[in-house]
Amino acid sequence: MKKLFVLTAAALLLAVPQARAAEIKLLFGTTLPAAVHLNVRVLHPWAERINQQGKGVLHIDVRDGESIANLSNFYSRVQDDVIQISWGLQSSIGGKFPRTAVGGLPFEVEKAEDGSVALWRLFARGLLKPEYDTVQPLFLVTFPPSGFHMAKPMKTLENLDGLKIATGSKTGADTIARLGGAPISMVTSDYFTAVQRGMVDGVLVQWTAFQPFKLEEVTFYHVDAALGGATGMVFMAKQKYDALPAAARKLLDDNSGEAESRTYGAFWDDVNREGRDMVKGLGAKHEIVEAPPAVQAKWRQAVAPVVDDWVKATPDGAKVLAAFRAETAKLKAAR
Repeated sequence: MKKLFVLTAAALLLAVPQARAAEIKLLFGTTLPAAVHLNVRVLHPWAERINQQGKGVLHIDVRDGESIANLSNFYSRVQDDVIQISWGLQSSIGGKFPRTAVGGLPFEVEKAEDGSVALWRLFARGLLKPEYDTVQPLFLVTFPPSGFHMAKPMKTLENLDGLKIATGSKTGADTIARLGGAPISMVTSDYFTAVQRGMVDGVLVQWTAFQPFKLEEVTFYHVDAALGGATGMVFMAKQKYDALPAAARKLLDDNSGEAESRTYGAFWDDVNREGRDMVKGLGAKHEIVEAPPAVQAKWRQAVAPVVDDWVKATPDGAKVLAAFRAETAKLKAAR
């Protein structure tokens, strides 16, 4: 009996390391400092939730900052298996996601929550499938609409009068050009330095960028408008995702998809309001204006060719745009 007890105990002790060894570990490079709102309120809690649910099966090891991945190389880091999960904008990967850019077209998205759900539904229906042949999105997002944030007041809202404006996407660059400005392409993390050094006069971006990138320290004249936005994703390499054990994939699937995209989009809507309120609270040093209806109508007309050109240049462009508009209309009606 004593011998049986010893053998049983030994077997149990051997089994523990084996069980632990079976737990899959995925590195998640967030590309951003630990304290930014996206990490604190979305990405960290998401990983922690999966880690709680997946003990012994799956563990997500979150790595913040730019040492392991940044806003320029996040995509290649995932594809090269340096990290297994990351976050970033599809527009940073030149030419790979033209259909997905529908979520960033000017005057198409009013609320990030609606746009994010609509974008996921297009993915789920296969309308974006060719772009995700090597990528498995865990959730997709569209940002709230962009406005102009300038170092100095604009002479007129009628046009940009040759002002140099930073943007992170081709759609943003085309929009700026149609409004008479000179677009300068760069990643969002470079906006602060570009404005501070006078390389650009301002930026085309959402209020969501203010907390992580301190843009309120270099931009002081702000124009609210609906000049398109950007799209983003939390994702894995498809090959890596497909190779996971079924239990690990199920954990990811249960915490991904349309519901997570909706939550993510709603978060950006909240942050957009918070960013604007924060800048407004800084006082007279900052001026916030909303483009009058007549100006917005003029801008809408001026940038209409941006949408037309996107439809012509994008495979299935007309079909994708019609589907996106139909979904956002349904979501808006259901509010």
